[in-house]
Amino acid sequence: MPLILPNQGRFELEEKRSRFIGFCAPVSTEADAKEVINTIRAAEQGANHNVFAYSVPGNVIRFNDDGEPGGTAGMPVLNVFQKAGIIDFVCVVTRYFGGTLLGAGGLVRAYTKAAKGAMEAAGPIEQVFSKLYRVTCDYSQFDRVKYNFDKWEVEILDVQYTEICTVYVRVMDLLAEPFLDGAFYEREEIIE
Repeated sequence: MPLILPNQGRFELEEKRSRFIGFCAPVSTEADAKEVINTIRAAEQGANHNVFAYSVPGNVIRFNDDGEPGGTAGMPVLNVFQKAGIIDFVCVVTRYFGGTLLGAGGLVRAYTKAAKGAMEAAGPIEQVFSKLYRVTCDYSQFDRVKYNFDKWEVEILDVQYTEICTVYVRVMDLLAEPFLDGAFYEREEIIE
């Protein structure tokens, strides 16, 4: 299951007098990601580099080294989030050069640490999609229906007993197809 960022995250570190500031945020469009990047650039105008990486719906993935040697900054930032399985994010790592060259390996490590620290500060969580359904059945079928719900890990929100049983349930998207396929009860999706 993919992970998302529920909050913004910020992390700062110093490597050989160079200051790295990692910032990440959840985004849902490329325009949102670009807005975050531009906001950081404006706020950190004195910085030597504002490296970024983002991934948004539609399989749009971008990264930029912003003047650092190729492959030492943007890609390592992107790798942190991809390895963690995080989607719909933007991360900008700002660098204030401290006068000592770090070398390619040092840059990769520093940008990776800054991005990872920002990601951890944001507290990634699992993204769970779900749908609501109203299910109706006869009293004689209720035990069988409940057994089926338990099997498919369906969350029962409410049960109303009238001439028939009406059950309101929440089903994770991944399970909606098997939940609906071949079921022996009436069901209707509720749009929130």
